[in-house]
Amino acid sequence: MSKFLKIMIVLLTVAAVATPVIAADNLGLSGQMRVRASYLDDGGDDTTSWLDQRLRIGGNLSVAEGVSVTFRFDTTEGQWGTGNDYGTGRATYAADATEHDKTIHFDRAHIDLAFSSFSLRAGQQYIGVGAQDGTFNAQDHGFRIATNGDVPVTAFVMLADANAASHDGFYYGGNVGFGADAFKGNAFFASQNSVSNLDEEIYLIGADVTFNMDAIKILAELDFFTGDASATTDAFGTQLFVDASMSADAMTFGGQIWYAMGDDEDTQFAVLGNDFNGYDPLYAVGSGLDNGPFGATRPQTFFGSNAGVMAARVYTSAKASDALNIGASVAYLQPEEDDNVAADSALAIAVGMNYAVMANTSLGALVEYTDVDEADDEVIAASVGLFVNF
Repeated sequence: MSKFLKIMIVLLTVAAVATPVIAADNLGLSGQMRVRASYLDDGGDDTTSWLDQRLRIGGNLSVAEGVSVTFRFDTTEGQWGTGNDYGTGRATYAADATEHDKTIHFDRAHIDLAFSSFSLRAGQQYIGVGAQDGTFNAQDHGFRIATNGDVPVTAFVMLADANAASHDGFYYGGNVGFGADAFKGNAFFASQNSVSNLDEEIYLIGADVTFNMDAIKILAELDFFTGDASATTDAFGTQLFVDASMSADAMTFGGQIWYAMGDDEDTQFAVLGNDFNGYDPLYAVGSGLDNGPFGATRPQTFFGSNAGVMAARVYTSAKASDALNIGASVAYLQPEEDDNVAADSALAIAVGMNYAVMANTSLGALVEYTDVDEADDEVIAASVGLFVNF
């Protein structure tokens, strides 16, 4: 009996047994199907273009009052024309990560228990703290406890993937929320231990605050990293982020600044965890394609080599019609510790749009231009994506 036939028999058996138990009113599904086309010109003799796709489905099963199970998986994720078995009548479920486009990959599966004063989450989950899309963020196995009071408190511990030393690392931390009518904020703490090496023990302390004053919004975050990056190298990182924006009619104008300290001896950190969520604000103009085909780039580590950064960005977005949104931004960056790198500055420009083709269906387009002054050539990247949300 073929492997595929065995799998189908098992799935049909599970479905037959589960159908009487799982009714439509206690199972909610949502997700997204996307197809993207990408183009990259890195200034060399050759250019690169490709297409990729992903189907993501998430569900929440209400088992009883206060008890639920959540799951999420991706399937058919990969580039077109990379040796798939599509069209041959066969399905392959491969454990090899290089054949991810042929697998069903579960990234979330956790239990949630809601009590009167707190909630408990156990299992494979996403946890993030910090306003910059997770100054700590990880997708891994663990526990999270959150209180339900006026001052919400969250605490978590996660087991990281085993590293080369054949042992498990771990993360832990917490967050305290605070606020009033015009503002809200968080104070947070996180630690990363023995994930990259046995002697790693890194700590993050930070706070963020958001002010909402009608059409004006201000967001600020301050972070400190310290500890041991290895047996011989200290961890460091002092960084500040401020974002101020103003909305008028159908337009938004804003500015951002980043500061991250550099050092010529120690190891810089801008994020802890496995950075599952990524963070690519330099090209975020509402297209839905930033933080995507060309990888996430945190401004604090733009130059690498523990150089830190001093950067400023201006951006704007406009609702051209009920269906069309357009946006653009320009960012200028300099290393904070210029002895570490040859580059003196960099320019990053982005122009994008998002068009509602039909209900729950959008078409996004994004063009990125990056010029590092000591690099041989400018980099131009473009992508187009069709998204269906359900």
